[in-house]
Amino acid sequence: MLTKPAIRQRMRQLLREVSAEANAALISKLKQHAASWPAAQIVAIYGGLRGEPDLIGGFLPWLIEKGHQASLFAIEAENLAPRLIQSEADLIRSSLGAWEPHESCAKIEIAALDLIIVPGLAFSLKHLTRLGRGGGYYDRLLAHPQCRARRMALAHDFQLVDDLPVEPHDQRVHEIITAAG
Repeated sequence: MLTKPAIRQRMRQLLREVSAEANAALISKLKQHAASWPAAQIVAIYGGLRGEPDLIGGFLPWLIEKGHQASLFAIEAENLAPRLIQSEADLIRSSLGAWEPHESCAKIEIAALDLIIVPGLAFSLKHLTRLGRGGGYYDRLLAHPQCRARRMALAHDFQLVDDLPVEPHDQRVHEIITAAG
């Protein structure tokens, strides 16, 4: 089995080559899936780095239109803190290049989240494990005692692997959505 750093390096290379069309196909599949969600849920999305699906431009307006509330995480003291957002106007670019909520956006408790769409570089459908970028932010969030939200990930086919190296702190997702289903 490859090491986490080797998998991360390979997946970062592949993500740089992802077309806008491939990312749009993932967003389209997410919308199909989300059409059955009960209204007024609080759905946490991520701000997206290079190569990742555009949840801000491609999914956030749709989510709000369908009656849901949206949350995006701010980084506070090495942890992710959810804040409510309404549109791209509520966001700023972080030093890492991802979107973050403006500090004026209302803070909410982790327990208020119904669903968290979790980013990752690689995923195992067999074990529902994920490999993030190495900072541990989402693992700490998902391990938080108040976090009872459903955990969902979006993945391109090349991001799916049979097995991933797993450590005790690594957190699983409940579901992985691909363009194929």
